[in-house]
Amino acid sequence: MLEQQSILALLQTFEVTARHLSFTLAAHEMNLTQGAVSHRIRRLEMHIGFRLFIRMTRKLALTEEGKRLLATLSHSLRAINDEIEDIRDQDLRGTLHIGIAPTLAHLWLMPRLPRFQAQWPGLNLQFRVRAGVMDFNEERVDLAIYYGATRYPDLYQQRLMAESLLPVCSPRYRQQYRPLSGGDPAALVWIHACESTDVQDQFAEWRLWCQHNGQALPFDGRYYAVNNHSLAIEMALNGLGVVMGRKTLIQPLLDAGRLVALSENEAPSPFGYDLICPQENRSRPRFRAFSEWLAAECA
Repeated sequence: MLEQQSILALLQTFEVTARHLSFTLAAHEMNLTQGAVSHRIRRLEMHIGFRLFIRMTRKLALTEEGKRLLATLSHSLRAINDEIEDIRDQDLRGTLHIGIAPTLAHLWLMPRLPRFQAQWPGLNLQFRVRAGVMDFNEERVDLAIYYGATRYPDLYQQRLMAESLLPVCSPRYRQQYRPLSGGDPAALVWIHACESTDVQDQFAEWRLWCQHNGQALPFDGRYYAVNNHSLAIEMALNGLGVVMGRKTLIQPLLDAGRLVALSENEAPSPFGYDLICPQENRSRPRFRAFSEWLAAECA
């Protein structure tokens, strides 16, 4: 007695062969030998007790029984495909839970969300806004976007964007002080921020920029320090000092003239923006919808 799984495999072979009316073409589509296809059809005919094909010299023809079985099988396959599509559509309705750092959410993602809503109107997004690492086992998070350099071998990880660092301030503040190359750094007020999954040092990005550009800026002068990069940017916009900006996030503010570079020298950040999620989430339609949209926005 053939097992159900074996019967399904034989029925698939029959459906492909019946569409082509050719063992050769069926073998090509299924990546089998012609003999293997012919053998499967004989096994199916022996199991069901009637012939499905009339074997002629150069072609095949369906018997009346074969025509009836093909019609039923084709209808069933269409119904299965329709059900699969309906299940996929259901998964594209509902809620996707996303972990994201505050500044990336505020300055980069939020202005782009209307395009996602227009493309996927049935999918709601719920955000867990935090700069730290998410616990996918304990927290209701389907995917997260990290700013860092750590590799997560047990999770799916996709680099979305690199980052570069640039000291910026408001136009009015820059008028008061000459650029870093010629002015007195001690006269400036520094704004320090830390918002990375990898580093807790609030001076880290300033140190990186200084090392890259051969600057030895004093950190014992006046400064503000916050653990929210978005707030640090807001402080710079209000003329409170100079912040080390992440160019990917602040480019619209630079283009609008609301922020200006205090120095034209940039520094590549060792950190970047990564999409992170459990491996099993990768194949889910709602994850693919968001991740493919996100990758296109980052391109």
